[in-house]
Amino acid sequence: MKYKLLSSAHWFMEESIAQRVVMLRRTALPFGSLDELSSANQEVVRLIRPEHRAWGIVVDMRQAPPRNDPSFESAMRGLRDAVEERFARTAVLLGTAVGLLQVTRLAREDGATSLATQSEAEALRFARGEPLRKS
Repeated sequence: MKYKLLSSAHWFMEESIAQRVVMLRRTALPFGSLDELSSANQEVVRLIRPEHRAWGIVVDMRQAPPRNDPSFESAMRGLRDAVEERFARTAVLLGTAVGLLQVTRLAREDGATSLATQSEAEALRFARGEPLRKS
């Protein structure tokens, strides 16, 4: 069973207690300002509970409008850091190869241990702590 934690203009967040996974989905609505981005991301961070530290999270960015300007990436770093610190495993689900490259670059720059993938099944396996299939 999944439990909804948040449904906002920019994020949809639910958890599966049985799988010990949080799914954080970005909506297609662009942020109107960096302040709006910061506020929306802080709302997400406030909902992360201490028990999530042993869980995995899938951050589904497939619907997110593409954006990679330095001010945006800097503003998003707070959410990336909070998720990386507060979950045992982080998978980022992307819809394009360009998005995959961008997230891989950011993870490398941040020193993150997250998985970036275009496969929802692979993202969920990683978040649950299951071995990934060799391709």
